[in-house]
Amino acid sequence: MIVGITGNIGSGKSTLSKFLTLKGFPVYNADEIGKELLQTEAKGEVIRVFGEELLTGSGLIDIKKLASIVFSEPPLLSKLTEILHPLILERLKRLKLEYSGSVVFVEAAVAVEYGWHTFFDALIVVFAYRGQRLLRAAKKFGLREALRRDSLQLPYSEKLKYADYLICNTETLLHLKEQSDFLLEEILKC
Repeated sequence: MIVGITGNIGSGKSTLSKFLTLKGFPVYNADEIGKELLQTEAKGEVIRVFGEELLTGSGLIDIKKLASIVFSEPPLLSKLTEILHPLILERLKRLKLEYSGSVVFVEAAVAVEYGWHTFFDALIVVFAYRGQRLLRAAKKFGLREALRRDSLQLPYSEKLKYADYLICNTETLLHLKEQSDFLLEEILKC
C-alpha cells in the first residue's frame, strides 16, 4: 500500500514523515526524488531547456538557482514539471511494486495539484492555519519565498476533497505525534 502525504507549505508534512519513520515505516519524499533525478536522468534535458549556467563548478545542477528561476516564472515551472514529473511517477511506480505487501509513505506537497493523488492507495492531508504555515516556512525560505510558494498551491478546500485522512497540525508536537499514532492504527486496519 502506498500512502501519499500532502499539505501546503509549512503544514508539517515533514514532521509527520519523521514520526512515521521513527515507527519503522519507509517514507520517501517526492522533492528529494526530484532532486536526485535532476542530477541523473533529467540532467541533460534540464540543461538543454534552462542552460548550462545552472551547472556548478563540479558539474552538478545548482538546485537553488533553478528553484529561484522556476518559482519566479510559472511557465518555466511548468517546463520543469514536464521534465521531472514523469520520471518521479516512474520511481513511485517502482516503489509501489517493491512495497506491494506492506505500507510505504510518500511525502508530496503537490500531489493534488498534479493529479498524483489518483496514484496513491490513500491520501493524508496535513492541515495548519495559513499564519502558522507561513511562519514555519519563512524560517526555511524567508517570508517572500514562502508567500510565493504558498501562492502556487491549491487551497485546502480543494485538497480536502481527495483526503482519505486528515491530520490537523495546529497544536503541539505531542498532539501531532498522537494523531500520527492513531493514523497508523487506522491505515494498518486496511
